[in-house]
Amino acid sequence: MLVITDEREVTMVTTCPDCTAELDHCHGSLVAHLDAAVECTEPGCVDLDRVRHTLAELTCEEVDGGCTCVVELAELLVAS
Repeated sequence: MLVITDEREVTMVTTCPDCTAELDHCHGSLVAHLDAAVECTEPGCVDLDRVRHTLAELTCEEVDGGCTCVVELAELLVAS
């Protein structure tokens, strides 16, 4: 949808179809850790059901900056 606020400015407005349909969902991505724990990138998200998270599911290795469980696994591998 385009919204024209005056002759010089055109603003693109996007609407989430799940929000419009009032469906229970989350805009965050799930992060799956090596120990099988799962967390969401959306602050305050406490319902980690995969059905609510349709954008993406990442492994913790794919997260920018890495993850502490990847470092811990590497340390275990080096130590053994």
